[in-house]
Amino acid sequence: MTFFRDHWYDIGGVVGICVAIAIWLNWGGMSTLLKIAALNFFVILWHEFEEFRFPGGEPAITNLAMQPSTDGPADRYPLNQNNAMVINVAAAYICYLLPVFFPEVIWLGFMPIVSGIAQLVMHVILTPIKIHALYSPGELAVVFGHLPLGIWWFIYTISNGLLDWLSVLFGLLYTVAFIGIFMLRIGYGTLKSTSSPYVFPKAEFERAGYAERIRNQKK
Repeated sequence: MTFFRDHWYDIGGVVGICVAIAIWLNWGGMSTLLKIAALNFFVILWHEFEEFRFPGGEPAITNLAMQPSTDGPADRYPLNQNNAMVINVAAAYICYLLPVFFPEVIWLGFMPIVSGIAQLVMHVILTPIKIHALYSPGELAVVFGHLPLGIWWFIYTISNGLLDWLSVLFGLLYTVAFIGIFMLRIGYGTLKSTSSPYVFPKAEFERAGYAERIRNQKK
């Protein structure tokens, strides 16, 4: 488990490459909804790799800039290696992967599509403003992946009469349940601790220089 906790985003990067190859090889036989779902799964893996590996810096951005707290050490609070892994792995391999197996279940696909588009606010507006930069880790995946796929999905489902109000309702309930119960109650509740043993290693926390950048801005 220690190895996975240290490298879940690297493993996701390898999975992402395999997914990209599979999409390329099977593109002609895939339905439109399956294409979008599979591409969106690839993009969330790219997104997480961008946040935590290359260029990385998400742990420092979260704990020093976006959710700073004096209650605990910044290298483990409120985000630590464990809840970062649990939240992101669950999001990718449950919320984004399920629509690949059930692309015709519109409310199931609604959640990751809306979540991906919503990341635009965080990665393109709020985080860059907070860290005084034009770019934040994850922004490329959002702008060139989640956003165009989301637009494609909505155009396709609406133009083909697939997106009805019941699907929207179930999709919103699913989104609220995942965020409220899993992310907030478990990820940022049960798994959050000022004394968490799952400290971000210095190399991971200081990656891409964002930690130093944010500290200097606070001086």
